[in-house]
Amino acid sequence: MQNVLQQRKISHDESDNAVASHLKRPLLPLSRRQHNYPLIQHCDMSDEMKTEVLEACVTAYDKFPNNNEQIARFLKELMDKNFGNNWHVTVGEGFAFDITHETKNLMYIFIGGNMAMILWKCT
Repeated sequence: MQNVLQQRKISHDESDNAVASHLKRPLLPLSRRQHNYPLIQHCDMSDEMKTEVLEACVTAYDKFPNNNEQIARFLKELMDKNFGNNWHVTVGEGFAFDITHETKNLMYIFIGGNMAMILWKCT
């Protein structure tokens, strides 16, 4: 007798329907699930520094909502002024990174859904 394995791809809609039935309420489509708060993915900064940098990121995002280059420039200048030179900032959607940084000087966050920001210092 021959065993037949059946593969099945589960779409987002199918998995969402399973979750929605478990929660007893419908879920929003993936395109509409955006958080309205900054979501910190990784941060090894001190609490005081983290709070200040987070506020700067939110300010930059609110000030230049459609210009990633201006956000990055604003944050870099602010970080260099407040925490010493050699800061680097990347802002955008859909990027990957592999960096070397000084310890206690890295923050990776998402703001407004898909907008990612990474700030790090290296010597």
